[in-house]
Amino acid sequence: MLIIRVVNLSLTFFLVYFSLLVGIIGAPVRDYRDTTRQSRRQAATFAITGAPVINGNIPQRLEIRQLRNNNAQWNLYLLALNRFQQMDQSDTRSYYQLSGIHGRPFTAWDGVPLVQNMGYCSHTSNLFATWHRPYVAAFEQVLYGIVQEVANSIENDTSGEYRNAASTFRHPYWDWAAPSTDGTPILPAPVSGSAYIMLNLPNGSLTINNPLYQYKFTISDLSAFPDSPFNAWPQTLRYPSTKTATATSQNSLVSQQIQQSQNTYAQRFMNLLQAYPRFANFSNSAWTPGQLGYDSLESLHNQIHGLIGNGGHMAIIDYAGFDPAFWLHHAQIDRLFAIWQALHSDNYVEASKEPIGSATIPQGVQTDVNTPLRPFHSDTSGTFWTSAGVANVEKLGYSYPEIQGKSQSEVKAAVNALYAASSGVTITRRDNVEAHNSKLAPLIAAGLSSDAPFEAVPDPPATGNYTEWLTNIRVAKDALEQTFFIHIFLGDFNPDPKVWSIEPNLVGTHSIITPYVMKRDPLHNTVVTGQIPLTRALRADSQKGLLNMTDEVKTKEYLTRNLHWRITTMDDKDVPRDQVPDLKISVVAANVEAAKADDKFPVWGELKVQHDITDGRPGGLNFGDDV
Repeated sequence: MLIIRVVNLSLTFFLVYFSLLVGIIGAPVRDYRDTTRQSRRQAATFAITGAPVINGNIPQRLEIRQLRNNNAQWNLYLLALNRFQQMDQSDTRSYYQLSGIHGRPFTAWDGVPLVQNMGYCSHTSNLFATWHRPYVAAFEQVLYGIVQEVANSIENDTSGEYRNAASTFRHPYWDWAAPSTDGTPILPAPVSGSAYIMLNLPNGSLTINNPLYQYKFTISDLSAFPDSPFNAWPQTLRYPSTKTATATSQNSLVSQQIQQSQNTYAQRFMNLLQAYPRFANFSNSAWTPGQLGYDSLESLHNQIHGLIGNGGHMAIIDYAGFDPAFWLHHAQIDRLFAIWQALHSDNYVEASKEPIGSATIPQGVQTDVNTPLRPFHSDTSGTFWTSAGVANVEKLGYSYPEIQGKSQSEVKAAVNALYAASSGVTITRRDNVEAHNSKLAPLIAAGLSSDAPFEAVPDPPATGNYTEWLTNIRVAKDALEQTFFIHIFLGDFNPDPKVWSIEPNLVGTHSIITPYVMKRDPLHNTVVTGQIPLTRALRADSQKGLLNMTDEVKTKEYLTRNLHWRITTMDDKDVPRDQVPDLKISVVAANVEAAKADDKFPVWGELKVQHDITDGRPGGLNFGDDV
C-alpha cells in the first residue's frame, strides 16, 4: 500500500509539472500593445513606449469635446475605458493598479520597491511635470491596446471606420481654461451628467456604465484602503454628499465651483507663459524665498484637483488617480507643460532638493534631469525613464494641436487665440461672467463654438502699458494636515462658508492638496505658493464705476477696502486666518507692456509688493516679512 501511495503521489507531481510546462510552451506570444492580459508574474518590466505611431504620423491628443465630435473615436474611447475599468486588479496594467501608482494602496508596481510608505508621485518637486508625463503615457498606451480590441469587435463596421479611428486614438484632455462660448458648463456633461451613457454604434444604440462619471471599486479594492470614508465608498466621488457608504457625487456643485473660478485659469496659465521663463519656478509649487512670482503649473493643477474633489477622491493625493477625471486633467496639465516647453526650449529641469519626497525618493535628496522617474520603465530590461528622456512628447507617440509643427510665433498666436481674452490687456465679459474670444480658431479651439453673443467691455489700447495686479498666496502645505481651500474675494460676501466657492464676488478659490493625512513638518520644508490674478476682476469693477484703474493709488485703496481672503476645510468649515500656519497673503503688481500683435506676448516689468494692502490683517503679509 505504501508503494502504491508513493507511486500515485509521484504521478500527481509529474502531471502537475507536465501541465505547467505545456502551458508555458504553448502560451501565445503577445506584443507590447496587448495590454489587457499580460501577467504581473512576468520577469520583464512593462516598457512604457507610448501608443504606437502608424506610418510615421504622430497623432494629436484632442480636447474631450472635440473628440466627442468624432463619433467612432468617442465610442471607442468609452467602450475601451469601460473595459479597462473592469480588468482584474491583480494585473499590473489594470485600471486599478495604474491608478494606484499615484498613491494608495502604497504597494510596489512593476517590481519597483517603495522606500517609504507613500505614493510614487512627485509633488512639490522639480520632477512634478516630468514624472506625470510617462504616467499619463502608460495609461494611454494600455488604453490604446484595448481600443484596438474593441475596434476589431465592432459589428457591421463594413467601411473600416472604427479600425481606422482606432489607429490614431490618443487619450483626450479636458481644457478647463478654454472659455465656454455656447452656455454649456466648463465641466463636460459626459464627465458629470449621468452614471450611464448611450452610444450610437453601427449596429444600433447601446447604453453602458459611464466610465467618465466614476470608477467602481471591488470589495477587495477597498480592503487596501485604511482611511475612512474612502474604505467605505464603493465608487469614486466628487464633492460627496456625506461620509457614509451611501454618499453620492454632487456634480452640480462641482460644476458651479469650476465655473465660478474659471476666469482665473487662463489668466494663470498665460501669466506662466509670459513671466516664468525658468523651469524651476514654472514647474512646482515649492516656495522660493525672494521670488515674487508665486504661481506654478503645479499650483494651477492643485486648484482644479481641489475644486473637483472637495472631500472626494480628486482632492486627496492618495486617492486622486482613481477618478476618471484625473486622466483628463493630467493630459491637460501635460499639454500646458508642452506649450511652455515650446516657448522656453532653453530651460528645463535643474538640480534641486526634494522638499517632501515620494515612495522612491526620500525627503532632502537632490534630484536632477537624470533622476529616474520611478516606477516607469522605458524598456523590458528595467531601465527607467528620466526627465531628459521625456522632454519631447513625440518620443512617447503623441503631440498637441497648438505645438505640432509650429514655430514659437505660431504657438503664441495659437494660445492667444484661445486664452488672451481671459487675461492681460484683452478683456471681455459675458452676461454669465464667462470669458469670450471672438478669435477662437476652430482647429485649435478644442471644437468649441465661438458664435455665442456676448457683452463686450471696451478694451484698453492695443499698445501702451497697463498694470497687472495679483494676489500672492503662501502657506504651509501641511498647515491643516489635510487638503484645504483659500478663497479670494473682491467685495462683500456671504458669511456662510458653504457658499464661498460659488460667491458672485469670488475672484477665485485656490486649493492646497495633500495626502489623506499630512503631519506638520517642524522644519517648515513644506511651504508652498500660488496666485490668484486680480486684474480681470478689477476691470469688471472699474467698468461698473467702482474705481478708476488708471489711478494706482486709488486702486490700492480700493483693494485695501475690498480684498478679502478666507480659509475652509473640505467639509466647508471656516478656519480663522490667524490659526493657519505660515499663511501670508500679499498683493503684487507689475507694469506690463501690451502685446503688439496676435503672435506676440505682453512684456512684464518687475513685480513689486504692495505691503500696505495686507499689512496688519490676519494672515496678511506685513512690512518686514520675508517675501
